[in-house]
Amino acid sequence: MTTTTRRTTRSGRPTKEDSERIASEIETAARDLFVTKGFAATTMEQVIDACGIGKDTLYRRYPTKEALFACIADKARQRALAWFNEADAASPAAPLARVKHLARWFLDANLDEELLALQREALIEAMRARPLVGDDRFTPLLADAVSKAHEAGELCAPDPEFMARQLIAAVVLGPSNEALMGGTTLSTDENRTIWFERAWHLFVNGAASKAPGWQPTPVAPGSRA
Repeated sequence: MTTTTRRTTRSGRPTKEDSERIASEIETAARDLFVTKGFAATTMEQVIDACGIGKDTLYRRYPTKEALFACIADKARQRALAWFNEADAASPAAPLARVKHLARWFLDANLDEELLALQREALIEAMRARPLVGDDRFTPLLADAVSKAHEAGELCAPDPEFMARQLIAAVVLGPSNEALMGGTTLSTDENRTIWFERAWHLFVNGAASKAPGWQPTPVAPGSRA
């Protein structure tokens, strides 16, 4: 957890740099509290105490706890988007290989500890009819890669968005749900790679025993897949 030190209060309007630093400290402290205590158990007073700021300083920027969480979640999505763009820039040139590369990114991103913790809290609040996060920004990006693989004749995907969602479900859904419940089956890169290769092979070739290239593949230790 990041420790935020209490600052000495000074009068006057903060500079732009000070304002950005204060916002960053607030969001860091709040994120740590949300992750360790949970959204419901975290209070704005705890955030104020962790940052050593005045109540007005917090509420001017974030009028509610929901607004503060939404801001943190949005920043996390921005970081994830930058991570996705880096992965895409490093993708192979072949369209289907690019889809596979990006599908592996989806698995890694959904098992990232910080993103997983925020997702867990968002899901809990969504079940209480209080959604805290915005629209999915990533599936359309994968759908674009799927569309290009379809155009190249490497995938049969006349509906790229549907196919992208099926790929995400095949690769991510099981491991993500297990991790949300505290499971650690795919906590190592070796087990994660074995899972991914099996899921990718099933997605591309299907379950028929006569599918091209079919052969038994190793099972990750402890995997229920």
